[in-house]
Amino acid sequence: MRRALLHLGFHKTGTTSMQGFLRRNHGVLRRHAAILLPQQTSELARWVWHLHMLDDDKVKQGIAEDIAGLLAGLDLSGRDLIVSNENLLGRMPQADGRDPYPHAPALLHLWCEALRALPQPLRPTLLLTTRGTQDWAVSIHAHLARKPSAVRLAEDRDSFVARLAAHGTDTTLTTLARALPDLDIRLHDMADLATAPHGLAQPFMTFLPLSAAEQASLQPVGHENRAPAPEVTDRLVALNRSDLGDKALADAKRALLREASLADRECAR
Repeated sequence: MRRALLHLGFHKTGTTSMQGFLRRNHGVLRRHAAILLPQQTSELARWVWHLHMLDDDKVKQGIAEDIAGLLAGLDLSGRDLIVSNENLLGRMPQADGRDPYPHAPALLHLWCEALRALPQPLRPTLLLTTRGTQDWAVSIHAHLARKPSAVRLAEDRDSFVARLAAHGTDTTLTTLARALPDLDIRLHDMADLATAPHGLAQPFMTFLPLSAAEQASLQPVGHENRAPAPEVTDRLVALNRSDLGDKALADAKRALLREASLADRECAR
């Protein structure tokens, strides 16, 4: 049976960098697997966001139909499948509940059902990258603080991090194991991957039967979507607390992030 690697989380655990690796090396990797990245699954991610807001059976039905449509349109030709999009496990956690990904079991159940219903079923494996709870919560706060629209995070870092880190992703992992006991779940901590031969790309290298020549031809994984420095995040939170309108706020945030990026490049010289 061919396989499906579902790399669906967690946010701020190297997922963007890992997707960059898949994108840059698509020409080699596609010999062994069809690859679905955020660009191909953006509509499905919108359905997932609506599920968080509405928790409605009609939304779940829409998600199921969208997954089935995506899979039906693939030309697998005997290849495996890799899906990588952290927004398919749920929206980015905002420290507003005990479980940061409350709909993860239901969403994964829909994926498993759709994969097994294919004319040539795919065996699902869930890949989750993880991170130290405190660092993870700090990075989530920084990311939400810098969002130009949709979220206007005005909460200070310490209180936000304390609430989010109180449970971290452990609650989600426990719920997933209980709800889907037969699902193959592979956890990879970012700190461990940093010392692996292929870094953050190691889970893909392990999953795919790449030849030595193919491995040697791959571009290494880069570091993308880094969180801003703590002092920059503090300034972003201050902007969110201001009375600026949406457009003016977004413009001010972009200007601040550009300024910080230029300063970082100057320091690196």
